[in-house]
Amino acid sequence: MCRDLKLFCEAIVAIDGSKFKAVNNRDKNFTDRKLKARMQQLDESIARYMTELDRADREPALVTEARVEHIKQKVETVKKRMRELKQIGKQMAQARMVRSL
Repeated sequence: MCRDLKLFCEAIVAIDGSKFKAVNNRDKNFTDRKLKARMQQLDESIARYMTELDRADREPALVTEARVEHIKQKVETVKKRMRELKQIGKQMAQARMVRSL
């Protein structure tokens, strides 16, 4: 139909229906500000978990042993993520140094 109406001179355009999902979530995209904010969030999470563990120590009847173990696992996971973010921060600093040269 387009050719009959002479809408195409020499070029032909093809459109395909492919859809792509971008992977750009908060754990894969960092700026200095985002890195600092994410690390602060993790610090706050650790503080909350530690408060809950302190409460469990003071009043063991209120918090089950399974909950305490779960909290301890969460603390370890958050600490691991914090180490990863610190490594990312070092990589970002190195990249800035290379660019400035």
